[in-house]
Formats: sequence, structure tokens, C-alpha cells
Amino acid sequence: MPLKDRRVAPDGKGSGPLRKLKGLLKRPIGLERREGKLHVVLTERRRPRPAGELPSLSQLCSELSARLLAHEAGEVQTMRHLILVHDALDRRGWAALEGMSALVLVKAIEQAEALAAEEPSPLMDMLIEGLRPLHIAADLRDQRDSRLQDFRVGDNLEVSESDYAEFEDVVETNWTGTVPADLVPPRERDD
Repeated sequence: MPLKDRRVAPDGKGSGPLRKLKGLLKRPIGLERREGKLHVVLTERRRPRPAGELPSLSQLCSELSARLLAHEAGEVQTMRHLILVHDALDRRGWAALEGMSALVLVKAIEQAEALAAEEPSPLMDMLIEGLRPLHIAADLRDQRDSRLQDFRVGDNLEVSESDYAEFEDVVETNWTGTVPADLVPPRERDD
């Protein structure tokens, strides 16, 4: 017995304008720009996601949540850096991760790579690729801050009172060890 095509109305029954109008009204309506003008068009009910479109942040967070929840409680404790990244990403997006330290980000990348190695996913790859430039920026920021720390006055500052002769002796003693021998001028003799 051949299959019956139910999309086509039998001859003489319901093939009038009302049936066509009913079929048109069930389809979604969209706007399309043609020749600089907007036109109302009927769209398809189901559209596949375009190939170049990136997944949303909520999809990324839900994937990461599912991965983290799938692990045992003891193992989740070792993933605390990735959990911290997940919470910041879920609350305020990628901008929240820009202020994190390089240490947290490098640990989170290692933990995300471990999860991706267990079960590869394009969302996990997107997370890892998004964290790498943030880690590099945080590392440069930490290096800059450590260089600035050298110029700040810390606990190693020592103040003492002395006269000018004592000061000259201390400076000469400290300076002598830093100057190459061939640059030191010969001492004048007081005879």
C-alpha cells in the first residue's frame, strides 16, 4: 500500500482560498530587506544555526556547569580555579575575567584542558581559547606590578643619623664594589 501524502488536499475538498490562507497564517512572519526596502516574508519554521555563529555565553556556562557537576565532590575541590572562572563568567561575562590574576587563569586553563581531554567539545575549546589571551594579559599586568613594587618603599628602608665623614666612608665602601677596576681613578696621596 503506497504512503499517502497528507500535505495535499484531496480533489474537491478544502482546496479553496480559506485553506491556503490558514496554511499561510500558521507560518512565522519575518522582515527581509530587498532593494533598500523592507518586505514582510514568510519564514521557515526551523532554521539551523549559521555555521559561523559562535555559541552564546549562557550555552558555554551551562556546558561548563554540567562538566563540573559530573565530577565527584573530591575532584571538584581540585577544580576550584575553574569554578571561580565559571562563576565570574556567569555573573558578568568575559569582562569579569580580565581582572583575575595570572595564577588563577593558568590553573583554570589546565583544568579546562583536562576536562576537554576527557570529552572533547567545541564549547570547551572556545573557553580555553578565550582564557589564553586573558592569561597572557594578566601575566603582563602582574610583571608590570612587580616591577613597580621594586620602586615602592618597603620594609627594607633603614634610616640612621650620621655626619658627613661617616656618610662618605659608607658610600665609598658601597661604591667600590660596584665599579670595575679599570674605571677607578688612582688615589691621590696626602704626603
